[in-house]
Amino acid sequence: MKIPLAWLEQECAGPVDRAALLDHLHESGARAGLHADRVVEVLPPPELAHLGSVLGLAAEVRARNAAGPTGRRRSAPLRSAPLSDGLVLAAEDGLPGRVAAAVVRLPGEVRLRDAAAERLRAAGVPLTGTVADLAAYVGFETGQPLGAADAGELDLTGLRLGSADPADPADPADPAGPPTGGLLLRAGERTVAVLGRDTPAAAVPADGRDTLVWAWWLDPAAAHPAAGAGPYPGPDGPPAVRGHDPLSCDRAVARLVALVTDWAGGTVTAAGGAGASAPAPRVLRPDPGELRRLVDPDLDLATLAALLTAGGAVVAPPEEGRPLHVTVPAARPDLDGVRALAGEAARVRGYPTLPRRLPPSAAGPWPDRGRLLRRGLTTAALRRGLQQVTTPVLLRSGEPLHAVGTPPAAEPVTVHGRAGLRAMRVRGSLLPGLLVVAGRALSRTGAAHVFEVGQVPHSAALGDESWRFAAVLAGAVAPPSLVEPRPRAAGFADLNGLLRTAAAAAGHEAFELTPEPHAEFAAGASFTVRVRGTAVGRAGVLSEETAALAGAAGERVCCAELDLDLLGGPAPVPPTVRIPEPLPPPAFNVSVVVPEAVSAGEVLRVVARAGGTEDRRVAVKDLLQGGQVPTGHLSLTLRAEFLRTDDGPLRDERRRRREAVLGALADRGWSGR
Repeated sequence: MKIPLAWLEQECAGPVDRAALLDHLHESGARAGLHADRVVEVLPPPELAHLGSVLGLAAEVRARNAAGPTGRRRSAPLRSAPLSDGLVLAAEDGLPGRVAAAVVRLPGEVRLRDAAAERLRAAGVPLTGTVADLAAYVGFETGQPLGAADAGELDLTGLRLGSADPADPADPADPAGPPTGGLLLRAGERTVAVLGRDTPAAAVPADGRDTLVWAWWLDPAAAHPAAGAGPYPGPDGPPAVRGHDPLSCDRAVARLVALVTDWAGGTVTAAGGAGASAPAPRVLRPDPGELRRLVDPDLDLATLAALLTAGGAVVAPPEEGRPLHVTVPAARPDLDGVRALAGEAARVRGYPTLPRRLPPSAAGPWPDRGRLLRRGLTTAALRRGLQQVTTPVLLRSGEPLHAVGTPPAAEPVTVHGRAGLRAMRVRGSLLPGLLVVAGRALSRTGAAHVFEVGQVPHSAALGDESWRFAAVLAGAVAPPSLVEPRPRAAGFADLNGLLRTAAAAAGHEAFELTPEPHAEFAAGASFTVRVRGTAVGRAGVLSEETAALAGAAGERVCCAELDLDLLGGPAPVPPTVRIPEPLPPPAFNVSVVVPEAVSAGEVLRVVARAGGTEDRRVAVKDLLQGGQVPTGHLSLTLRAEFLRTDDGPLRDERRRRREAVLGALADRGWSGR
């Protein structure tokens, strides 16, 4: 779609920066180029079809320039009455397209208003004085293709929309015929239009005869098939996607009908539409604070609403402290949540305007200090050679170890249910199950180095539980050697070393071991583990009676159990990320020899104009006088940065700009290289 910049500037009520406009279109994913500084050609992606119209592109430019609800707007907003009826159009079921049509009658030559005529001339459209002028004007305004044909030569009672049949005979006016699988608008046996082809409206003479005008919409999924397949193969590629949604063609025909009556003094005989219907729009209620956090915390509500409106969404007047009420059109299925709306606002505003910061991480490091502590203790125990085990939560009340490690005043949690579970109790400590595993390991391997991280309920109430860390060291901890012919058995020093490692994983320098008696530990080898005076667990060597109950009679069994809820955990360390510096824009260098009377500013302006860049992007890098430079002259070496304007190779664009600069220097009589 070619959009006249003069027309765009009238809609935006001010000048439009050409380079910034092209940058914004490229950032949005559209292909765009500038022609003779008068017309910008835009090929938008399917989800941003509004960028292919003057009104849609003007809305984005105004929003990006922070023209909120109080900014200057176009003098007369585009509002067209709905189409009347009376024209019967039929369509096959399930077609990925829609056609709207109307029959109009013009009494004489069509004379556009002065401003409208100038806009078409700026776009390079020759005026014909027929309905083709109105169709071209509406096409530029809405981005919707329109066609026209003499209704006297058509069967208006047999208008229908259908798929092309390979067996259909070729149209004499189009010997190549429509592509297989394409969509056709037919009048009886005659093909009126092929959806997907932007053919200009016919210049039907305005002499009182009836004229059929139509507009089409095609589903982007059908308009952009896979390469080498689908209804639109060929060297020209897929057709351009026009319009926001299926009803965009109805709105375009309604706009044309309004201009026929208002500008040309014509009448409308009948109108109608057939094909796909637009689904209902969606309503989102995003939190403005969340949108600001993702886009810019300093963004005001009025600008935020203007940015969302530019893409076609309808935003109710925002109120501070309340969610926004955003109605998303059916043509924007990608706008489905807060993050998508934030991305749309950032796209319209321009990605380079985003603050140079990163949003907080949602994955890791985990803000849950307890989870971070459990992971650190598990890693520390595994690195010291302990094996992690998982023991049963339910213990039989008759087992001799069921009360080991449980506080004396704690009431046991019993199980009520089936008969086989009535004799079970919920563990009050990790040590009973861990000691059973250690006893079996000692009897079979002669060593037991095990630990467990698990939950221990305090009562039958839901959630009344705490995380625990328990470890058991017994048997050989070092193989035989020349110094010690027998394997060294685990001692309390090994357990103390494990506790020091656990303290470091929990973010503490060391645990305090206070001698206190515990029923399961031997006298003189029983301690309470404290952190800054607060008891967080127990540690010691099992008494002979308890060791015998665990099947480790005669063995020295060292045990420890920590309450992780009392222990706390290390504070998460915020990650530091270095954001790389942005790449410098492309540039070219040129050297020029000028008389001393010529100012450097004049040279900079000549280079900027000829190189198609801004004055501030051209700078003097070196200055030479004397030597090989002729007397009375200066040699200036200039560096000119520029912004990309096409999708070709960078080296070709750099060479083209540099050659244009050298030509401009030669025209001034200066020597450049």
